[in-house]
Amino acid sequence: MLQTRQKQVRCFELSKAHKDQYLNFIHKNAPLLQDYLLLFKAPPEIEVLETLEHYGLAYSISTKELKGKNSDQIVIYEATQALSVVEPKAPLTERVQIFERHIRSGEEIDSTASLIFLGNINHGAKIVSEQNISIYGRCEGIIICMGACMVLKNVYSSHITFQGQILSDTLIERINENEKLKLITKNDDIIQIKDIV
Repeated sequence: MLQTRQKQVRCFELSKAHKDQYLNFIHKNAPLLQDYLLLFKAPPEIEVLETLEHYGLAYSISTKELKGKNSDQIVIYEATQALSVVEPKAPLTERVQIFERHIRSGEEIDSTASLIFLGNINHGAKIVSEQNISIYGRCEGIIICMGACMVLKNVYSSHITFQGQILSDTLIERINENEKLKLITKNDDIIQIKDIV
């Protein structure tokens, strides 16, 4: 007997775009797209489909307009962004950026430098760095860190990605178990968390 089950699914509708735009969107957002359905309005090229399979992302192709309201609950790179242009290396003084203020909801920071935040990262903000990220305030936003380490203290977000791996609820609990700053590193595939005294 066929069994059916109705589910409410969060979905991203992707308009027709160039292959490189799709690939850029998927590569930059793959860890955050694990629980979403990607709905393509036009059939993507084989390389895009292979990339979706590589990341294990759920997708469908349909020109039908879906009912439902647009959501602003997640800040994400738009599919229309072009591939990043490789820029010459910045001088050493520009490889660390320090923010002495709170990062507000809807604000996006995407940097090749190490980032230090002395204030809070509010819900709806998105921080991306190819280097290290240190947050000394409360973190409620989306964090994507590709550097060697992260420093966190109070984390209230399920969208923390370190070197391509989303931090599990268990790791978040470990970060929040006391008020000390935590140093997060990765050894092979194992994420390590240590108190900073």
